[in-house]
Amino acid sequence: MAVVTVSRQLGSAGDLIAAAAARELGYDHVDKGLITVVAKEANVSEEEVERFDEQATSPVKQFLHSLITPSKSVPVPPAMLWGLEYPYEVSASLLAEDGVDSEDRHFLDHDSYQQFLRAAVERLHGRAQIVIVGRGGQAILKDREDVVHVRTVAPMDHRIRTVRDRYGVDEGEAEDMIRSSDQRRSAYVKTNYNLDWSDPANYHVILNTGTVSDTVAVSLVKSAVNALEGTSA
Repeated sequence: MAVVTVSRQLGSAGDLIAAAAARELGYDHVDKGLITVVAKEANVSEEEVERFDEQATSPVKQFLHSLITPSKSVPVPPAMLWGLEYPYEVSASLLAEDGVDSEDRHFLDHDSYQQFLRAAVERLHGRAQIVIVGRGGQAILKDREDVVHVRTVAPMDHRIRTVRDRYGVDEGEAEDMIRSSDQRRSAYVKTNYNLDWSDPANYHVILNTGTVSDTVAVSLVKSAVNALEGTSA
């Protein structure tokens, strides 16, 4: 029984391929569901966890640090824009939600998030027959012999068209979104796991979805998994 991790460039259809491959293999599929797992483990809201999701450092932690050290000029990092509309939203996550009283809810910092995330991924690996999307899965499980690490890529023009059509933005905005996503995901993996997000050596299968169809991509993932299960049987 194998596990699959999927690392994806924005606009390379990685999420769709991961979900389709899971269906074809009869595997479970975990993407944003990891946020729920970490939130339960850490006893915080899912919104709290989302602020750390695939970001190199916590924008919330940096912002709060700037509030308690006014003698130093610490600008609010651009990453804040991904997770917070206003800094006051920090306190909103501490309100009672989902049956958890605010007195019992913990504040999640970046290091704690990484600890809970690693534990969640390791536990999911123990279940086997699962496709894990993003969240540094290829780094956390890099030494596991029963894991197939997949990466989806595509030429920039293909990615721009995909993002443009998916999000209803113009091509300039689409390119900005792509470059920001690449920087954020690369920094996340490098900062937390000292791994090069784009290095082909960190993956078993790299799919260029600009040249192969989603159907072919899914078939290639399935073939890799079947081959691994055959050698480990």
